[in-house]
Amino acid sequence: METVLEKTPSISLERGKKKYKIKKKDHSQKYIWGTLFIFLAAFVYFVCFMCEYKWDQVRLDLVQKFVGQFFAITSVPLENWIKIFSTLLNTLLLSIVTTIVSIVIGLFLGLFSARNLSNPILCTIIRGFAGFIRAVPTIIWVLLFVSGFGLTATTALVGMCFHSVAYFIKSYSEAFEEVNDGTLEALRATGASWWQIVINAVLPSSFTRLLSWIAMRSEMNFAAAVVIGPAVGVPGTIGSLINKCGREGNYAFMGACILMIILAALALNFLLLDLNRNQSLVKDKQICNKN
Repeated sequence: METVLEKTPSISLERGKKKYKIKKKDHSQKYIWGTLFIFLAAFVYFVCFMCEYKWDQVRLDLVQKFVGQFFAITSVPLENWIKIFSTLLNTLLLSIVTTIVSIVIGLFLGLFSARNLSNPILCTIIRGFAGFIRAVPTIIWVLLFVSGFGLTATTALVGMCFHSVAYFIKSYSEAFEEVNDGTLEALRATGASWWQIVINAVLPSSFTRLLSWIAMRSEMNFAAAVVIGPAVGVPGTIGSLINKCGREGNYAFMGACILMIILAALALNFLLLDLNRNQSLVKDKQICNKN
């Protein structure tokens, strides 16, 4: 940080000498604008020099055919709608099971990676391992497990859980570290065990933040469960059904699948928002009752 000496007219009460106040220049705006410029330059370079545009291969008749069939969802037969609902249900179940398993494992490891609850060495090891897992995208973990153990829903579940657990470790540990240190020290002074401190102080104090992280990760897991279908070919998911429709040129069927994905994502979002709002109201009511 650059420092400057600024002469001030204030007079010292003890010696009667002039004071010099050291001020630090704020360079945060420069860093922000510099970062935005780098991202903009990278975007322009990618669009102008790295992307290959083959305008001569564009066929407007195919584009018109695709758009016309894509929104013709009324022409989709009933048996295809049944397939859409069944595969969408499988995708939702995959994301829900992934979230539940990740919550349990991430909660346990998050407690041992919080600096105010765990050994510093153990905390560093767990956080480093979780950081490495988060650096690798979810789709890569799924591909690794699929290539090693075969293409099944179980391998997709394990691959999705890897990244999700690492996400919960970071978010949970940071939420646990925000618990008031005075409360923890008071419980330790009374002879409370580690598990008693966690159950009686840490979890109740950070429950609202944990719920927010769960809601956010649930949406991410649903998106990942949809994407791994066409990318990996997980059977029984709506993503694999979209992939099949694209290969066969059945764009009306594809449009119906995408419409149901959007509606399911909106319903999940509103459900999680309502859950968070109700939990916040309950917490505010408890605070008012205590006061």
